[in-house]
Amino acid sequence: MAPYTPPTAFARDLRIRGSIAPGYDVFIIVVTVVSVINWIFMILPLDLGGDARELLIFMEPILTVILLLDFGMRLRRARGARRQYMLHEGGWLDLIGSLPYGRVLRLFRLVRVVRGFQEFGWRDTVKWFFANRAQGILFLVLAMLIIVLEAGGLLVLYFEAGAPGANIETGGEALWWGVITITTVGYGDFFPVTAGGQVVATVMIFSGVSLISIFTAWVASTFLAPGASQAGGGPAGSDAVVAAPADGADPSVLIRDLRARIDELEALVAKPGAPGR
Repeated sequence: MAPYTPPTAFARDLRIRGSIAPGYDVFIIVVTVVSVINWIFMILPLDLGGDARELLIFMEPILTVILLLDFGMRLRRARGARRQYMLHEGGWLDLIGSLPYGRVLRLFRLVRVVRGFQEFGWRDTVKWFFANRAQGILFLVLAMLIIVLEAGGLLVLYFEAGAPGANIETGGEALWWGVITITTVGYGDFFPVTAGGQVVATVMIFSGVSLISIFTAWVASTFLAPGASQAGGGPAGSDAVVAAPADGADPSVLIRDLRARIDELEALVAKPGAPGR
């Protein structure tokens, strides 16, 4: 009889399709962790209340879309080795785990994303964040945005539901209120009336202002230095030319880019029917 292999060991054996960037990996890790925690809360016999459970259900499509986009990006980066990625590197786990009814497989995805994140190491990760400050902080703020949106909705429901004069009493209303508050739109159709709810609203407003400011800085840095943003680890075409690093650029970024290109060339050469085989 074959020895039992723990699921986490199986997940570690499946190589993820390259780390895209440390900041991006942190964002995907946060999204995956939040989705797994929501799934655990939904299956455990906990008295969350119908309103809180409704908010968790409404959050699922948002997390699902993010994870499906991540799967599509990794599949696109596989290029000539997409079959290998899907069958031998756990791509099918990424796909099924991104769907609402395959949330248990997100545990495998989490292990593999963490492992891919560790390819950089803490020292190179810190260097990347210093070299790509706008992009790195943007990913961190997006990760915090997911947490603040869900936690803020749950907290405002805790304070507001059943309070005299309250108008935020369902999960859908709390999520809608959180979105318009973070984006600083403030329609005024929903608003907290309790002291606790107003404190939560203050935190979410400041989070929204920070997000807009950092997103604006990221867009500006992308337009002002497009070559630097491409050197940060984004996917490149097979016919792209490797540009020389700018003055002061991190050499490790160029090395990782060259390694990725070499892996792509090796995958193309290894394909059956490739020239020279």
